[in-house]
Amino acid sequence: MKTAILCFLLAVATGRVALAGPCSGIETELAQVSVKLAHDAVEAAEQQLDPISQSHPDCPAVLLAQARVEAARGQDSKAAAGFERYLLSQPEDANGYAYFARFLLDRNQYQRADDMSSMAMAKDPNAAPALAVRGQILDMKGSPQQGMDLLSRACQLDPEDIRAQFDLGSMDDRAKRPADAVTHFRKVVAIDPGDPRAWDYLALNLEPLGDIDGAREAYAKGLAVNQQGPHFDAFLDYNYGRLLMKLNRLDDSKIHLDRAVELVPQMRATWYERAKLDLRLKDYPRARTDAEQAAAIPDPNGLIIDLQIYALLEQVYRRLGEAELAAKYAELGRQTPPPVRGEHH
Repeated sequence: MKTAILCFLLAVATGRVALAGPCSGIETELAQVSVKLAHDAVEAAEQQLDPISQSHPDCPAVLLAQARVEAARGQDSKAAAGFERYLLSQPEDANGYAYFARFLLDRNQYQRADDMSSMAMAKDPNAAPALAVRGQILDMKGSPQQGMDLLSRACQLDPEDIRAQFDLGSMDDRAKRPADAVTHFRKVVAIDPGDPRAWDYLALNLEPLGDIDGAREAYAKGLAVNQQGPHFDAFLDYNYGRLLMKLNRLDDSKIHLDRAVELVPQMRATWYERAKLDLRLKDYPRARTDAEQAAAIPDPNGLIIDLQIYALLEQVYRRLGEAELAAKYAELGRQTPPPVRGEHH
């Protein structure tokens, strides 16, 4: 936090942030508000912002901070109006365009977000918020390496921005670079231990590194804070249940895979994994029900391909003594070419 405040005050001293006049005397408070928002500590940011918004109502930086708070609170119309007013008063500030772009991106207004992020980079290609949001957009547009490069620069400039750290960690996860992903998700949970998604990603990337105890601890911490809200992670139980099944803790795995089926019933993988567990528990009728349900759900991302379903159903029907159906799925498996596998968290 001290680093971010010092960077902010340096920016003030070098003229990159205009705080003279109506903003004079509240530089430190504004820097602290910005850090709290970067930490996703919206309530704390709002509490600190309220008195300075009353004492300095004409300060443009206060207006920008208020817009960011309203965006985090889901007050979309107020936030959009606040961003637009700020940019009218400070048309050369890259951060205003960048935070507006992030707001638009989160509302699926992709073209406007793209335009605003381009404007932010044009105003200042070294502004951390501009680099972060532009990197995320480039990744979405099919240029992951360029996006990752920009996000890396953003995280170097502002390591306190957990949104940028989370996005960069997610890219490393997709690129199957677990050690790098772990680095970024550790930073996220160190700043915000209440984010279950970050704990889930951390655990998933600790697994291939062989740190099974660390993964189990991360899953447990994620589940402890996994409450309904913007950071709720419906896949935590699924991922933890799979790990517990690998560790042969079948009864514990069943608790989490049962919950996964309830939370994500439209996902083929939840039924498939529970069917595999049913087989190991020798509950063959339930294995049949779960495997047939998995087969009925399409999986366009290719997480669980049809060949896996056919192999599972063959095993289930053989255990049930239904040789004809077992032979049917064995033949389907022989006739079905393996597709290109997709990615899915």
